[in-house]
Amino acid sequence: MEKTGRKKRIPEEDISKKERGCSFSWEKLIEMKDNQTQFFAGDGFKRLRILDMDAKKKSIHMICELGKKTWPLHFDKLEELHDKIHDEKIKLIPYEIDRLMPTWGNFITGLFKYLECDKD
Repeated sequence: MEKTGRKKRIPEEDISKKERGCSFSWEKLIEMKDNQTQFFAGDGFKRLRILDMDAKKKSIHMICELGKKTWPLHFDKLEELHDKIHDEKIKLIPYEIDRLMPTWGNFITGLFKYLECDKD
């Protein structure tokens, strides 16, 4: 007979990488925008931050330290790339992301690294 009220222990290998340390979510991106959080691009040289967000379209704009604003990045596409990284279908390097989303590889790599999506 099993006691009620006790949590069953889940083996470490069954916990997905997403649950271990990654903080990626729409709410986290909003928090980053509100706090004007800066992070480095994937190359480690260019400093970026989220400039504004469109909740209706669920998209973000980033700005680099030189003042150049990006075109909209849709959250659903970002989420799709995020899942592919955690499912190990692609690696978290700018080249791999550029193949699926041209010109965004460096910025998205930096964002995901900041959110610790590369940690196991």
